[in-house]
Amino acid sequence: MHFLWVAVTSLLSAIALADELTTVSVDQAQAPFQTATLSADKLLELGRAAFRNGDHYQALRHLGRARALAPDNVHIRRAIADVIMELNAPFGAAAALEGDADIGIRSRQAALKVRWGAQIEAADPRDRFAGTDAAIAELETLLIEAERSHPQDRGLMVRLQRDLVVALRDRERWQDVLALAGQLRAQGDDIPPYVREAEADALLALRQPAQAFTAYNEVVAADPQNRNPRVGRFFAEIEMEDFVAAFATADALAEEGGAWGQAGVDSRSMRNTTWLDNQALAAAARRFGDMPAEAWRRIAPLADAAPAAAWLRAEKAETAAARNWPRLSHEELLIANSLAPGDVGIRLALAESLLRRRQWRAAEEEAIALAELVPGNGRLGRLQQDINTYQRAELRADVQRRFTHGGGSFADGDEFNAVSRIFSPPLSERLRLFGEAAHDTSKPTDKTLVRDRVGGGIEGRWPDVTVELGIWSNSGELDQGGGSALVTWQADDHWRFELGAQRYSQDTPLRALAAGIRADSASFSGSYEWHESTALSATAVASNFTDGNQRRQLLIDFGNKVYDSPKLDIFIRPELYSSRNSRKDAPYYNPSRDAAVSLELDIQHRIWRRYECSLQQRLQLNVGGYWQEDYPSGTIGTAIYSQSWRVDPLSEVRYGISSARRRYDGDNEYSWSLFLGFTRRF
Repeated sequence: MHFLWVAVTSLLSAIALADELTTVSVDQAQAPFQTATLSADKLLELGRAAFRNGDHYQALRHLGRARALAPDNVHIRRAIADVIMELNAPFGAAAALEGDADIGIRSRQAALKVRWGAQIEAADPRDRFAGTDAAIAELETLLIEAERSHPQDRGLMVRLQRDLVVALRDRERWQDVLALAGQLRAQGDDIPPYVREAEADALLALRQPAQAFTAYNEVVAADPQNRNPRVGRFFAEIEMEDFVAAFATADALAEEGGAWGQAGVDSRSMRNTTWLDNQALAAAARRFGDMPAEAWRRIAPLADAAPAAAWLRAEKAETAAARNWPRLSHEELLIANSLAPGDVGIRLALAESLLRRRQWRAAEEEAIALAELVPGNGRLGRLQQDINTYQRAELRADVQRRFTHGGGSFADGDEFNAVSRIFSPPLSERLRLFGEAAHDTSKPTDKTLVRDRVGGGIEGRWPDVTVELGIWSNSGELDQGGGSALVTWQADDHWRFELGAQRYSQDTPLRALAAGIRADSASFSGSYEWHESTALSATAVASNFTDGNQRRQLLIDFGNKVYDSPKLDIFIRPELYSSRNSRKDAPYYNPSRDAAVSLELDIQHRIWRRYECSLQQRLQLNVGGYWQEDYPSGTIGTAIYSQSWRVDPLSEVRYGISSARRRYDGDNEYSWSLFLGFTRRF
């Protein structure tokens, strides 16, 4: 309806202009000579001369007077149409010809319809392509007509095809865009910048960022002041993982102009909306580059200064999510959605937030509703993939082989550990079953000690609480049943608490099991996370052994990111550990009191990423001191190198090697390990 109204308004304006031209007096024309006594033919000649000299409005004055004298003169109407066409008003030109518009004028009308289809927002998002579809249909009809004409107007056909490329881009028919642009190129057409830009948009949408980058660069070179291809190049750089270039592009845009400026000849200062768009783009660049702290520093003041700007709130919300503040993010998105309830982008962000907040059913319902409005939307496709992942079964498996020497009489010796857990698809929105099998061995002496554990349970997942209950069968050194319970509560965006209990604890030493002793345990932990870069946590564990020994353990650690970049993050983690045991003569390693202070350097580097697939590496170096009552202190440390390969959206493989130095009763133990793990949704 908006499109039809604009078309009718344009037509009525053109008719009004033509009527006004018939009333133009000789005095108003202000010609250098009197025209009152001139004939229509002479006025037509004067009008054509003014048109050739580039004075379009003087030409209209003469031609309007001529039309008043000879309203049925076809040549005068044609001359008026030519002038109006030069002013890029094809609907006015058609009105001047009174329905006798040729294919050239109709082709220009179709080109304007392409622009209107992209610029005029439909009241109903489901109709957002109505104007563009109408323009495409008209262009295709005109192409058929042009192909059948004799002789063929090759220039007209090329212009129609170029306009069709743009219309297909606006319709998000990406493959058709590339096919038609390729056809034009094969026909020898020198692709103009506006068509090349449409081709670049299609390449980017089809996940060919390198080719899109080349195309955008060509458009920018031809028109350096055009913002659209520069923004397109920015997104191509982001998807190519060239964040240095992307930041440079975004920052160059952000440095242009100011928050206030002037438009045209108006001397009044006006808000520069492009400046604000560019500032938000520079902030989003850091979010895309996994630098949410810098993104927040840039976007928060902008959003706070314009609380009614829904799109700024939405960008602030997405940055909050990147900072591990899902509740704040959700609140901001709810406000943004109330300010702009029809904004599809905000609705998509809110659906993603529902998924983060474990409102899976609501997220799925919103995705279904959005699929009716924006089918084929790339962001919606990623949301649907995330929902599909949630609905699948999940398999996790980890294996480790450890080789040791030294460590005194209580060292565990060589070890092998394997555990696998499988989750069912969700039985309802909140629940899923799991089964687990684990196999652990150690060889402290000539005998290999074994523990096998098989069992399963149920997991419940709510927005703020996770509950896991399991029943286990243990065999090997000590055959007994067991059970476990774990409750996790995410109190807000910062506080997290965890309470656990185990009968026949997994942490019972194999030496204790070999002596017929098991441990039951209870644990409590709490953590405070300021944001994604800084967190403090503490964990307390109480274990009661069946031989009467009571073990109490405390672990406190603090993590802080000291270097933040798109591909490299560095954390420093100081850690304090302490324990005490009530029994001294236990047949397993059981220090009366001990403590360790260590510092870890954690280096995380993304080697490669291509959309959902990535390869990351991690180096953890930990060094510290260990103290044990009645024994000399010493240095301890670990070095771990690992890689994580996300094969596809459903699969991840982890592998690495580690080396460690530990102390037992004053003796050093040296070890190295190989480990492998994977996660698979199916």
